[in-house]
Amino acid sequence: MKKLLALLLSLCMLVSLAACANNKPAETTAETTVATEAKTPAELLTDIKGDDPILKKTTASWLETCVLYEVNVRQFTEEGTFAAFENHLDRLKDMGVNTLWLMPIHPISETNRKGTLGSFYAVSDYREVNPEFGTMDDFKHLLNKAHEMGFKVIIDWVANHTGWDNAWIKEHEDWYVHDESGKIESPYDWTDTAQLDYENQEMRAEMIRCMQFWIEDIGVDGFRCDHAIGVPASFWNAAVYQLKSVNSEIMMLAETSAAKSLTEYAFDSCYNDKLYGQAVMTRGGVAINTIQEGMAVADNYLEGSFPMNYLDNHDKNAYEGTVVGHYGEGYPTLLALSFLTPGMPLLYTGNEEAYDHEIEFFEKDTVKWDENPKYAPLIKALSALKTGNPALRSTNRDLEILETGNSKIFAFSRTDGESKVVYIANLYKDKQEGVSASLGFDKATCVIHWDGEKLDANQTEMTAEDFASRDYAPYEFFVFTV
Repeated sequence: MKKLLALLLSLCMLVSLAACANNKPAETTAETTVATEAKTPAELLTDIKGDDPILKKTTASWLETCVLYEVNVRQFTEEGTFAAFENHLDRLKDMGVNTLWLMPIHPISETNRKGTLGSFYAVSDYREVNPEFGTMDDFKHLLNKAHEMGFKVIIDWVANHTGWDNAWIKEHEDWYVHDESGKIESPYDWTDTAQLDYENQEMRAEMIRCMQFWIEDIGVDGFRCDHAIGVPASFWNAAVYQLKSVNSEIMMLAETSAAKSLTEYAFDSCYNDKLYGQAVMTRGGVAINTIQEGMAVADNYLEGSFPMNYLDNHDKNAYEGTVVGHYGEGYPTLLALSFLTPGMPLLYTGNEEAYDHEIEFFEKDTVKWDENPKYAPLIKALSALKTGNPALRSTNRDLEILETGNSKIFAFSRTDGESKVVYIANLYKDKQEGVSASLGFDKATCVIHWDGEKLDANQTEMTAEDFASRDYAPYEFFVFTV
């Protein structure tokens, strides 16, 4: 039955635009769902109410303990190649990272290119790799080595638009959106890219075949999907149906705040933009009482999906500032919170040393690595807790905000069965004195303590009495297991 449906999907997705003219797919928004959209014959095969097991929302087991690291291949090393990046795998593995997200690895269009080297998101060929990074064999070598070491590897996928050198423009001009004068449009001010037309079923089918190539022929473990909300949910559903017919254990991460239409079937995770915004505000002390709003899993996360919690990524770093500029001395305290709150954590290139530089987007700008990145030990301790304690499973939504009696001291717990993790922190720049907090335990093991300047990851037994009246240094925090 699965093979038959997969075959039917492939055939139906080849139906021409003319054949579908009387039944075009409706535009989707953050609030629409697959069930309410008009459907072409191809889309009917991804109605999530179907009986086919592949149409049932599933979450790969490895995502429960995912520690995600975004790799800027161009800037990671002086060489800027896949081969050079391989030399960092041991270090990342030791730090507890288990999943690599590579920013787009495809060739970059030269026409209308921004800067000297161009944007990774102006793709000229979906089935090749950027020669700047090496060859396809070089990528396969990196992928195989990463897999042998226990990493999962996802790649960035740009489905909303292509670069102007993409062969599709010459061979299939009707696959693009045109303005009133008949010229192909660019989305927003992204003038180095051309907007794809998702009313065209042939284009949808070819895009899915390109994605399937990377799963089936190359062996990547999933995709981070750029500007996911700009593409109809019906496309993502059809794509994921095909991809999970090949490998049911893939990861799908959407670059957007959570939308029901996306998490109902296609996507495992979306960006926790709200938590990021509130974390940035903590440096001014204005979000201490509201940061919990960004930690609660929103109703838009359906069927086992979960937030991706980030303090930084390539966009934020390049256009809004560094983690040092955003968080100052509070960075390690918020880093711990991002690991412990419901969902999965993201680290971006250089976060382990709090790299205080806005990495160039269109030019070569190699990261200057410290020999011993300052926060690598903290990340290692947090990763061990994330991967080893059931209370921190990505899909576990349990979250209890604990009473501290002080608006600058924030505490919460996560529980799963008999497993419990407790976090308490001074999220403020000044010392807090004589704080009494109700942490919900008589005795617990402190597994991580940051005193505001240095880490102690030795296990220490502590009791509720230790927190009956306590002083907290600026940005000091404790993490306990109960």
